[in-house]
Amino acid sequence: MNQVLIGFGANLGDPVVAFGSALGDLLMNRVLFSANPSSIFSTAPVGGPSHQPNYRNAVVAAKTPCGPRELMVRLLEVERQYGRDREHEVRWGPRLLDLDLIAFGEVCCLVPGLELPHPRAPERPFVLGPAGTLPLNEIPKAIRDFVRSFPASWPKEQMEQEIFPC
Repeated sequence: MNQVLIGFGANLGDPVVAFGSALGDLLMNRVLFSANPSSIFSTAPVGGPSHQPNYRNAVVAAKTPCGPRELMVRLLEVERQYGRDREHEVRWGPRLLDLDLIAFGEVCCLVPGLELPHPRAPERPFVLGPAGTLPLNEIPKAIRDFVRSFPASWPKEQMEQEIFPC
């Protein structure tokens, strides 16, 4: 089994319900095992169109029998099931569900459609903040140092926190 960190984000519909349902689907279909979700945080949008609603963001540390490409394909399938159309959406625009493969064990790769660890994760509080709420030994080694060095107290980016239903 491979240790992974997956980012969950949304700012349309009911993100809390979408996160719980999407994680349930991934567990039921045996894509993920031993999932440990962070709390859900509310954050202002980064980039994209102005005047969009705040995002809800969380991460899930889990184990998977999949390889990196297969896991990415499975995550994209779940996004599509929840109404996401990556080909016709506005970059960094509003969405019902965004699943990002943040890190996969110690894997570092750059191939079309997949870069690991996620290239922007080290600069995104909405990834590192939630990841910092999980036990460090559950965070994949490829991103662990970034999580460890992130401030324990999140400044203005942290607006509120909810429990991730699992």
